[in-house]
Amino acid sequence: MTTEQKIQRIADHYGYEPQSRQLVEELSELIQAVCKHNRAYEERPISVSCDCPERDSIAEEIADVCIMIWQICYLLGISNERIDQISEKKLDRQIRRIKNE
Repeated sequence: MTTEQKIQRIADHYGYEPQSRQLVEELSELIQAVCKHNRAYEERPISVSCDCPERDSIAEEIADVCIMIWQICYLLGISNERIDQISEKKLDRQIRRIKNE
């Protein structure tokens, strides 16, 4: 079974309402993991190469959020192409803002 098939099977099984609530919960857990990381490294510089449990926790929560987002996109019929289009516009807008700083 492909990842896409797994996403669809799980989403179809639970439906939009429960999965939208689960998405909110997963987003909250990601926020908590980021806050915990920030507190742990408040006084120290962050090195991309260092291994730390807080970073592992953030990666885990990002994966959970991505899975839920994929399910919501599937359930609402939002295509990857549409997300890519919107993302590209938002990235371009932010690059313009940076240039004007």
